[in-house]
Amino acid sequence: MSVIMLSAQAPAAESGALQIRFDQKVLYCAARIAINNKAFSPTMKDGVAMATEWRIKVSRLRRYWLNEDIADITVTRHARPDLLTRSWLLTESSSDISRRVYRLQDAIQFLSGLDDFPVLDRSLLKKNMPYRITVSVQIHSEGISEAWWAGLWQPAAAAMQQDFSLP
Repeated sequence: MSVIMLSAQAPAAESGALQIRFDQKVLYCAARIAINNKAFSPTMKDGVAMATEWRIKVSRLRRYWLNEDIADITVTRHARPDLLTRSWLLTESSSDISRRVYRLQDAIQFLSGLDDFPVLDRSLLKKNMPYRITVSVQIHSEGISEAWWAGLWQPAAAAMQQDFSLP
């Protein structure tokens, strides 16, 4: 089994990192955003549910025409606190599997990254063609979206991208 590993830093070093890899059949991505734990921790310790919305887009690059979109995937991750047990219930929209963690750092790690996420079937890509993967993420504090001032407070966002081609 051959594994190809590509990596790139996001344009702004503080926004995050993106890596992609292939196996024989699937394109995977690993993305991590740089979160200021000191700003994030008090909110989650006080019982505010947090969510990150990841959008993964794969496009074939074209020189004289608009890029061709191949995949556009949205994954939402939630961390809901339980103040009584001092734990967080972590869920992901792509699988609806949940787990409970008792350390705040585990909840922050879950929200701030995707590890070995299967993006698309490798057969949809052609050899020696240029492609671009773009990963963007938005951070939401749940409960604020229903408030009247929600339009004034925009969720934090980060974006990373990388160009690649199959050998």
